[in-house]
Amino acid sequence: MASIQQFLDSLETHKKTTDLAAGGDLLDFSRWFFPIREGMALIEGPHHRLMAETLDRVLRGEISRLIITVPPGYTKTEFAVVNFIAKGFQINPRSRFIHATFSDDLARENSDKIKGLIQLSEFQEIQQVQIRSDSSAKDRWKTAEGGGVLAKAAGGPITGFRAGYMDKTAFTGALVIDDPLKPDDAFSPTARKKVNQRATNTFRSRVAHEGVPIVVIMQRLHGDDFAGHLLTGGTGEIWDHLDLPVIIDHGRDYPQEWTHGRPIEHNLPDGPLWAEKHSLAEIEVLKADGYTYASQYDQRPVSIEGALFDMKGFHWWTELPPMEYYRMFADTAQKTGERNDYSVFQLWGKGSAGGVYLVDQVRGKWEAPELEATGLAFWAKHRRKNVRGLLVEDKVSGTGLIQSLKRKGIPVQGLPRNRDKYTRGLDAAPWIATGMVHLPAEAVFTKDLKLELQIFDGLGTGFDDQVDPLMDAIADMLGGSTYSWEGAI
Repeated sequence: MASIQQFLDSLETHKKTTDLAAGGDLLDFSRWFFPIREGMALIEGPHHRLMAETLDRVLRGEISRLIITVPPGYTKTEFAVVNFIAKGFQINPRSRFIHATFSDDLARENSDKIKGLIQLSEFQEIQQVQIRSDSSAKDRWKTAEGGGVLAKAAGGPITGFRAGYMDKTAFTGALVIDDPLKPDDAFSPTARKKVNQRATNTFRSRVAHEGVPIVVIMQRLHGDDFAGHLLTGGTGEIWDHLDLPVIIDHGRDYPQEWTHGRPIEHNLPDGPLWAEKHSLAEIEVLKADGYTYASQYDQRPVSIEGALFDMKGFHWWTELPPMEYYRMFADTAQKTGERNDYSVFQLWGKGSAGGVYLVDQVRGKWEAPELEATGLAFWAKHRRKNVRGLLVEDKVSGTGLIQSLKRKGIPVQGLPRNRDKYTRGLDAAPWIATGMVHLPAEAVFTKDLKLELQIFDGLGTGFDDQVDPLMDAIADMLGGSTYSWEGAI
C-alpha cells in the first residue's frame, strides 16, 4: 500500500504536470519558477492574476496590441518580460522576441534572466530549448530550434532581427516593451519624441507581420509618454489597455482623449490595488508628491508644465492670526449621487494684516437632503464668527441648496461662474505666487487638497472640487469681485 507521503508526492507531481503544461496559465508557470530562481515564494497580489490572465490572451492569439499601465515595484517586469517570454519559448521553441526598455544595461539584465530560466533543468523537463553555443552575448542569443531574443534600449538601434516569423497559425514570438522612458527623461520633449517616434518608424517594422503581438508595460510618467502617444492614436492602432492605478475606482471614467485605447474590464474591488504593498495610509504618503502620484501611481499623468499654480507660493499656517471677517464658499456635485463628484464647503478668513486663510473644510458625496444638512451643520459650527454669508455656485444641485438654505435663514447667495476653469486659474495664480493665500498645514484634508492643487491644469484633469471654491475665495476676497448681499436671505 502506498504511503501517505507517496500519495502526496503523486498529487504534487500531477499538479506540476498540469500547471506546467504548454497550454497552462502564466500565473501557475510563474509560481513554479519564481521560487527556483529567487529562493523565495512569489508574494501574489490581485493584479498578478489579472496581468497573467491578460498576457495569457496574448499567448493564445486573442490580443495583438496590449498596453498594461501599473505602478512601479508591482512585479511587472517579472511577469510581462521574464516569465512571459520564457513561457513563449515553452509554447514554441522557435519563438523570436525583441525586448526593449529604457537602457541597454537593463535590457541585457532582463535578457540574461530569461536565458537563465530557460536553462534551468526544471524548465528543460517540460520543454527542450537549447541555447546555441555561439550565443554568449546577453543582449542577443538564439536557440538551436531557430528562435531567439534581441534585447536593446528603446531609443537605440534595433536591426537585423524581427519578432515572430511568417506563420499566422501559431504563436511565434512578440515585441515586448517595458518602461521605454526613464523617469528622469519624462519632462524632456526631445527624449519623449525620440521614443514615441520609434512606435511608427522602428517598432512596427520589427515584427514579422501585423499579427505578431506588441506588448507595452510601463508606469505612466507624462501625458505624452509612450503609452499616452499610443492611446491617443500615435500609430493609428487600437490597443487593449489594462489600466491598474494604485487605487481601483470603478466609478471613474476612462479618459475621452484615449481614443485608441480599449479598456480591459476586470472585477478587482474598489480600494488599494495591492494592499500588502501599499495600504491606504501608505498611499496617502505617496500623495505628498502630487506629480509622481498622479502619473506613476494613479496612471493619470499631468505634466509639470501643465499645472497652473506655483506651489512654492502657498503659505502654510499652524496658528491663525486675527481675522477681519470670514466667508463660506461651496462647490456642489453637478450630478447628485454620481460617484465621481464631490461637494465641498470651505470657510475662508480675510487676515487683518492681509492675505486670505482657508480655515475649515468638509468634503463628501451627498444627495440633496444630506447636502442641505451638511451645509446647515457647517454654518452652525462657525456661526459665532463674523461670517459674511455663503456663496454657492448657482447651478444644478447648487441651485436647490441655495433655495433650501435661504428658507432656513442662512445668508446665502448664488455665485455665477461665467468663465472657464483655466481662465479663473490664471486669475488666481498671481495671488498664490505672491504669498497671499494661506492653507492649513495640519488639517486632515490638507494632503488631498495639496494633490489637487499640484495637478490642476484647468483642463479637467483629475478632481478639482476643492480648487473651485478656493478660486472663488481668491476672486471674492482678494481679486476685487463684488457681490450684493441685499436680499441674500
